[in-house]
Amino acid sequence: MDNNGSSTILFFDDWYLHRRENLVRHVGRPKLVTEGIFIDPNLDPSWGYPTVFIDANTGRWRCLYQGQLDTQYTRPGRRMQHVAVAVESDDGVRWEIEDLSDKIQIPDRACSHQVLPLEGFGEWGPCFFDAHTDNAAERIKAFVSSSGSQRHSPLYVSPDGLSWKLIEDAKWHPFGIDPAVSGFWNPIRGSYVIAARPKGGDRRISVYETKDWRTFSQPEVAIRTDAQDTPASEVYGMPVFPYESIFVGFLWIYQVSPIVDSPGKYIHGKVQCQLAYSYNGSHFQRALREPFLPNAEPGEFGYGCIYPSSMVVTEDKKIRIYSSASKGEHAQIHARPDRGEGAILTHELRLDGFSYFEPQGGPGSFTTRLFFFQGEELTLNVQAPQGEVRVQITDPDGKPHQGYTFEDCIPFTGDDLFWQPKWKNHPSVSEFMEKVVRLEVKLFNGRIYGIRGNFIPIRSGDYRRFKDQGIPPNPSYEY
Repeated sequence: MDNNGSSTILFFDDWYLHRRENLVRHVGRPKLVTEGIFIDPNLDPSWGYPTVFIDANTGRWRCLYQGQLDTQYTRPGRRMQHVAVAVESDDGVRWEIEDLSDKIQIPDRACSHQVLPLEGFGEWGPCFFDAHTDNAAERIKAFVSSSGSQRHSPLYVSPDGLSWKLIEDAKWHPFGIDPAVSGFWNPIRGSYVIAARPKGGDRRISVYETKDWRTFSQPEVAIRTDAQDTPASEVYGMPVFPYESIFVGFLWIYQVSPIVDSPGKYIHGKVQCQLAYSYNGSHFQRALREPFLPNAEPGEFGYGCIYPSSMVVTEDKKIRIYSSASKGEHAQIHARPDRGEGAILTHELRLDGFSYFEPQGGPGSFTTRLFFFQGEELTLNVQAPQGEVRVQITDPDGKPHQGYTFEDCIPFTGDDLFWQPKWKNHPSVSEFMEKVVRLEVKLFNGRIYGIRGNFIPIRSGDYRRFKDQGIPPNPSYEY
């Protein structure tokens, strides 16, 4: 819920529902944008972990990622050497390599689009584009795992992703860990959160909090694999994105090889993405264990591993997801960019399309929990080009309000992100301002992705206090 009393109901689970009949929950399937497949001729970005944003000064899209250099750059004692790079685009789909040699002075430049020196750079995870900060010089945060014998986790900041500054006193982790790291702003707690592994080799996801990017809390485990996962699988990483009133996690599930190639750690195996979600940004769970971004066909990018790491909602209301992907299994490829093993991929998803309801056959329906209306907005994200959707409004006891029944509702057939229900004699829900109601939705031969409106989901106890004592409902309980 935002500060204006508007809520978005998504269907990761049934938390906001009172009843559900003949509706099956499905995981959304992002579509690959084939023209958005980007192959770096100089590097292997199999573990690129791209971060994509629009540069405020130029209006162009920028993509930050890391790539694996050829063996000639590999330092003594290291199997590989990564380099941090940037590319640009006019549309966020077709990427261009720009020679940054004159813009960025780097003493050990290995490629023209390099943005950080090789010295001290081990790897980085997805960077964090901080839209919340007022400090433009630190708009972008890079979580770096340094190389060398004294491994640590330095924090770099940048206004644009090109010029970077090391924050000397910010050690977001006491040791150097794998770069499966992401950051996000948690408005509920009023703090920044880093989602990363608790320590090196520990493939679970913990959350760390900070308010100033100088001091950090101790890690608390947020999600791990369990008995419903494939045997011995592990969590490789989980980039997290605040989305409407929820936090969406792209959970990288590492389906391991039965062969252990080094002490306590798996080497080969495949990585795919499942969806995780949280209502408070601290504790995450999964609704379904189906792949959100499954592995691709043999010979295609993503057959071995796919790591979605950046998400952008475009002006035309599409969710765009950027990933690094490999044809080979985890750690199968080392320092061979010429083989074309890895690429940066672009997928697109319908707005709210992470999870949806669909009738198994015939009509399906659901009833929401109690909603306290604070305005006239009520829209549904529905897709029923050959079907039908109707909405009914009832009182708290489930009795339909006169004039707002399914029979009174003007049925909708079509595809609309923001369909506004109307009834024969009532064009809006303005009558229910400062009142408590339930919504009932009936769906035939279609899908529903979400509900938006000026309402607060409340408990029965809140309703009784409002009814008997006039105390306005407080939505804070859901956190």
